[in-house]
Amino acid sequence: MSNCPPATQDVALNLANRQKAISIAMYGPANPGLPNEAYWAKLAAVWKIAPTDAWTMRCGNCAAFDVTAKVRACIAAGLEVTDTYDLPVAGMLGYCRMFHFKCAGARTCSAWVAGGPIKDR
Repeated sequence: MSNCPPATQDVALNLANRQKAISIAMYGPANPGLPNEAYWAKLAAVWKIAPTDAWTMRCGNCAAFDVTAKVRACIAAGLEVTDTYDLPVAGMLGYCRMFHFKCAGARTCSAWVAGGPIKDR
């Protein structure tokens, strides 16, 4: 798909960029469906806030999290979604404009910025 962020179409580039977010900014937790107390405590220490506050600061509400229709179409095209199942929406996927990779809305990183996500107007 033309005019898509490259990492939405290139799995290797996406994985490399995601790894940078893990290494540089603690992108995680690995499984956001689990309590992950150690992860949230470590991230809270970086921000000097309570873990319960850190827990609320997710990619899904970050100002760099792009969930516009165009980006979701790019993600779906890159994943070769061909049926009616909307994987980008079901997986809470968006595109991280800071680290340039497909990002899960339930995760976060130390570069989180209030005010998001980026949506269609």
